[in-house]
Formats: sequence, structure tokens, C-alpha cells
Amino acid sequence: MIVRTKWRVVAAQVVLWLVAAGAVTYFSQQAYVGDHGLVASRAMEAEIAQLEARLSGIKAERAAVEHRIDLLSTERIDPDLLDEQSRGDLGWISPNDRVLQRE
Repeated sequence: MIVRTKWRVVAAQVVLWLVAAGAVTYFSQQAYVGDHGLVASRAMEAEIAQLEARLSGIKAERAAVEHRIDLLSTERIDPDLLDEQSRGDLGWISPNDRVLQRE
């Protein structure tokens, strides 16, 4: 014969509710600050925006380099650009020239 007292039933229900509340609290906390939570997704979106801005800068720089390469193509050589490149490579600079170094 199983005897269930009122305090055992109440204690079992309280423990059940505490376990359920703990599980809900844990999963809610993980949904907010976990590896794939809201805070992580906001940080990821900020990083994506930063990298997209960097990518657009790199694309603009690449377009400028491609334009300079087109000016040095064998079909049509820009004389000023050729003179600039050759002087820079050979180190021939006259005293009247102004040199701007880019880093």
C-alpha cells in the first residue's frame, strides 16, 4: 500500500516547478547571450558591416590599380605615367622634382 502524504505531493510539485523554471531560465539566457544568441548576432552584424566597408575600399583600390595597369598596356602607353614609373624605379630624380611618397 502506497501512502502519499500531502507534504510529499506539494514537495514533488514544487520541485517540478523549480526544475521547469530553471530550464526556462537557462534556455532564455542562452538565447540572449549564448554563442548563437541575440548579442552574438548583433556583434556579427556589426562585424559584417565593417568588413563590407573594408571590401568596398579594397575594390576601389583595385579599380585604381587596374586603371594604372591599363594606362601602361602595350596598346597605348601614357607617356607621363611611363616617365613617372621609370624615374621611380631607376631612382633618377632631378633637383627640381617634388617627390611624394605613399605608404
